[in-house]
Amino acid sequence: MIMMMSGIVRGEAVAAEWSAEPSLSMKGEYNSNLLLFNGNNEVWGDWVSPKMKFKGATESFEIDGSAKGDFIQYYGSQDRGLTNLYFPIHAAYRWKRLTFGFDGGFTRDNTLLGELQQTGVVLNFTQRNLWTATPSVTLGLTERLNWQLAYHLLDASYQNGLSLGLVNYQVNGGSSKLSYNLRERSQVQITGDLVNFVAPDIDQTWTYYGAGAGLSHNLSKSIIVTASGGVRFINTNQGLSSGSLSQNDVVWVYNASIKKEFERSVILIEGSSEVNPSGFGRLIQTDRVGGAISHNLTENLTASVIGAFYFVSGVATVGGQSFPDTRYTSVSPKLSWTFAQWWTLDIGYSYAERAVDSLNQWNFANSTFVMLTYGGPKWSVSR
Repeated sequence: MIMMMSGIVRGEAVAAEWSAEPSLSMKGEYNSNLLLFNGNNEVWGDWVSPKMKFKGATESFEIDGSAKGDFIQYYGSQDRGLTNLYFPIHAAYRWKRLTFGFDGGFTRDNTLLGELQQTGVVLNFTQRNLWTATPSVTLGLTERLNWQLAYHLLDASYQNGLSLGLVNYQVNGGSSKLSYNLRERSQVQITGDLVNFVAPDIDQTWTYYGAGAGLSHNLSKSIIVTASGGVRFINTNQGLSSGSLSQNDVVWVYNASIKKEFERSVILIEGSSEVNPSGFGRLIQTDRVGGAISHNLTENLTASVIGAFYFVSGVATVGGQSFPDTRYTSVSPKLSWTFAQWWTLDIGYSYAERAVDSLNQWNFANSTFVMLTYGGPKWSVSR
């Protein structure tokens, strides 16, 4: 698809700009309880992370993405090496009132990174391969009214998953969004979704559909407010040797945020309730409240704090097995110092806590890191 778009762009006699930004980070880390579980889970680790960001644009076409690797070695209770890979990509081609878009890519990470941050669920420690693809078509019906159709694919697989109680799964879905710009600072959206989530290893299928509405509004040049809500009608089907069991549920979802920019600071507060698939082969309802504060102490020194509270529960109890309610908390302050033209030093601390009352589990972790990053000069070509 991208090659086809690039061919179209080469056929146009328009100005184009292409750029790439390389960087290399080296990090040392200590974590008192990497797995957030009972027993000795203390580790030290070193990370080497090369990265290349790229971007290209013409009058009608744009593409941007990155290629990043994390080469990790842990010592202590977890004496093992890991390799994380990230290849996200975004592309869009505009033709008259139509815009063809694509978002997706490949991620190889571990379950204590991406999946934990999305769902708030601590899974057994292993690596995950995740493919995502979202092609879309947006039609400008009028100058203010747009209609978008999109298809969503997500495919997740786990290394040695079954032996750790994790199952591979695939998500296919479609969505429709109608957006209307009320004024220069306001936009209203109406959405509809249909999603199918399949975990073939345990012969379990979820199908859910729903609708929602949202509003985004710039109260001023420095304050942005967004809010949306909707409903999901969920059907769960569990295959059994003697037949199958089915259950229907109704779940309400929402998302809201407010962002305020000052001369030297940025404050973000957000809350959400979402339905997510997980490596346990279940649909998870995650209620999350979080925020971030960033302040430029000087021209080269920035302090920031990111925090979030997760309240996690299972959507269905098919077969008499319910997912235990879980609470997860994370707070991470950080100092970032740009001490030379291409060099940045980051020092950070994180506190994480996990509680499962029904299993009488409560665990916490303290972690620190020091990271040195070299960001080379930006390479760019214009024609």
